[in-house]
Amino acid sequence: MICRTFDRALLTVSLIVLLAGCARTGNHERAYFTKAGSKYLIEMKADRRTLAHDPFSAIRGRTYEESLTIEVPRIEGVIQGSEIPVPAGKLRYTGTIAITRDKMKVDLYYDDSERHSLPWNGQYTLVPKERVP
Repeated sequence: MICRTFDRALLTVSLIVLLAGCARTGNHERAYFTKAGSKYLIEMKADRRTLAHDPFSAIRGRTYEESLTIEVPRIEGVIQGSEIPVPAGKLRYTGTIAITRDKMKVDLYYDDSERHSLPWNGQYTLVPKERVP
């Protein structure tokens, strides 16, 4: 009897943690661009899961919105990671961004001794960002 109750409790807790882990996270389907002088700024957004340091926070499965804005020299064709400026002291990029009409494929990696892919990699629909007056 005690084993059955424990098994049910363990199964219930496992199911709750599994369902909390299914909260909607990931990169948004759209990325937005604006012209900035002779360059372009591309803004990508994503929903990320907060890091949980205790079981109750893990069960809640909270998320937050994160964004990354990168500067690119053009808004069409293939852009090499080395063409994307990064702040001093930050790792440079390798890989590519490929833009065809309104579709963009990001395949970038941090340029260090190991190949670390960016969490922003994926397919996007590229949309002009409306200017706020």
